[in-house]
Amino acid sequence: MKFIGILSALTFSVLVKADFLDNAKRADYFKMTDNAVPTFAITMPSEEYEQLKTTITSNVGFGGFGGFGGFGGGGFGGWGDFGGGNNGGWNFGGNNGGNNGGWNWFGKKKRSVEREEAEKAQLLKRQEFQMDKTKKDFKTKNASMVFTLNGTNKTFNEVTFSLAGVSSQYYAKQAFNIKVRNDELYGRKQFRIRSDAREPTMIRSKLFCDVSNRLGLVNSVSANYIKLSINGEDLGFYVIMDSLKLTYVNIEYGDKDSTNLIQCKDLSAYLTSSSVNGKCLSENEDNPDISAFNQFVSQLDSANTINQMNQVLDVENFFKVTILEWLTGSWDHYTLFGHNYNVYKIPNGKWEVSLYDFDATWGQDLALSFPTAGTPAGLNANNVDTWPKAKFEDWINTQKQHPLAVIMNEDKNLFIKYLQEIIDSTFNPGLLFDRIDEIKDFIRPYVKDDRTKKLGRLNPNTSCTEYTYENFEECSEFTTINNTFIGSQSHSYGLKKWILDRFVFICSTYSVDCSVGQEYLNNFDYRNTTKKSKTTSPKTATQSNPQASSSSCWSNSLGYNCCSDSNTQVYYEDQDGQWGIENNNWCGISRGSNAAAPCWSESLGYKCCSSCGQVYFTDENGRWSVENDDWCGLLANC
Repeated sequence: MKFIGILSALTFSVLVKADFLDNAKRADYFKMTDNAVPTFAITMPSEEYEQLKTTITSNVGFGGFGGFGGFGGGGFGGWGDFGGGNNGGWNFGGNNGGNNGGWNWFGKKKRSVEREEAEKAQLLKRQEFQMDKTKKDFKTKNASMVFTLNGTNKTFNEVTFSLAGVSSQYYAKQAFNIKVRNDELYGRKQFRIRSDAREPTMIRSKLFCDVSNRLGLVNSVSANYIKLSINGEDLGFYVIMDSLKLTYVNIEYGDKDSTNLIQCKDLSAYLTSSSVNGKCLSENEDNPDISAFNQFVSQLDSANTINQMNQVLDVENFFKVTILEWLTGSWDHYTLFGHNYNVYKIPNGKWEVSLYDFDATWGQDLALSFPTAGTPAGLNANNVDTWPKAKFEDWINTQKQHPLAVIMNEDKNLFIKYLQEIIDSTFNPGLLFDRIDEIKDFIRPYVKDDRTKKLGRLNPNTSCTEYTYENFEECSEFTTINNTFIGSQSHSYGLKKWILDRFVFICSTYSVDCSVGQEYLNNFDYRNTTKKSKTTSPKTATQSNPQASSSSCWSNSLGYNCCSDSNTQVYYEDQDGQWGIENNNWCGISRGSNAAAPCWSESLGYKCCSSCGQVYFTDENGRWSVENDDWCGLLANC
């Protein structure tokens, strides 16, 4: 049929270009799935699946944060009740944007520095206790899995399947872990399956991993996408990532039963002896000896020069990891929260630091970190425009992070050197915008299907934002949107806008060569950007869609036509008015216009669709769907 031919051509034309990761070290699994979305079909006893669902929906007593009361200068509205109890919450009045204004605990406005630090430590303990107390556990070793890639099945009869995550458990769609026992799946045995429900785009984790892989960061995890089902129930679309466990180091380094793989999961572990005690634990449950790790941290404590640290720590890799955290606004790792990282000693080598969990990157929920980690100078939680403008030296805390203190005290030029390398190779808008477009084009139909059908929403009791398909389209570009995490208001920074704003700030603040992205400096107007088509057009266009233009079109004076339909979706709003997109160009939305949208595709030899169907293709002319086995143009109001 004609319809099948069209879809087949479309399927093979929407690809994620592999050249971004040409020289990256990745497992065969991730290389094989760059341009495919395989299916993980899990089977487990029905009673255990019901137990999993019951565990997810159980109310274990997390009363909510009580609201991050506007922050102002970093103010914290208080943690809510514990499990229906009567605790009144912890009310903090503000820390003056990090300028030692004092945490207003129980109404007292002034504290000594020592008391302030003690109170912050108590807050961290309270947070850790609350999260640990409410974490839901489920694990079964009675699962099996059929893995399907490009029509080929592989069956695994011994699979461990478990509920994962901490904060992710409060969202409608959950996170899971999978371990293949007594077998491998293309060079890997363990995977993190993440819904990435925290953020709107489902691109942040993938992009962070791709950047880390491209930079060659040691043991940087890789990411792609899968479809997941359990006992025949379609749970939708997920991010799949490496899991740095004992199986990983055995496969990569032949280091079986290692006692040198450490996970720093709890807060405020800054690789000092006083901070890691009880917070960084061995991944080897059978032999949890961490004496070698403790000796390593002690050596870091006594080091006063970069050379001394470099005897035991891969300083270059560690420093680049922390710079990447800062560049991406990653608050949930080493530099701010002091957790979500692994430390591993390569046999006959040095200790290496690597990160995991990346949904809170690229400007996602940055303000939620301020009450705990402190507000970097110049940032304001209520003003997202300040978020990309933190300096590296203000982002880190050299009083607590001795390894970074040694580096910055001895050689600040090392920061400029590594920052320049990262800008030249990866962190520049031209390269990353194209990468985002490639990923976005590839996952678009899967995201739309997942969010339209609301697949895998096993927790109906969530009080967190559930993002829409429209949020995916908006936030992966330049639009920042509001969200809610357990009743607390936050923001999802526009993904491309974060990269643009961060790049502009860096180039105006530090002595680095930004010629690789020169066109994005000097008040670059991102409304002029047009997304490059990554697919083959259904028909070569000979003329473009005429744009609405009249004397009443307010955007004409700004160099933009008005949208042909006054009901066009709003993608951006500023002091001039509301902006939509037509033919991959910005257009001003004139609410006073009631003109019907013309059938733009007739001039190209295709009828317009009789109804608003699924978008199968978008080019410079407009959006295309399929009716009666042929292409049709979707009207602007669809």
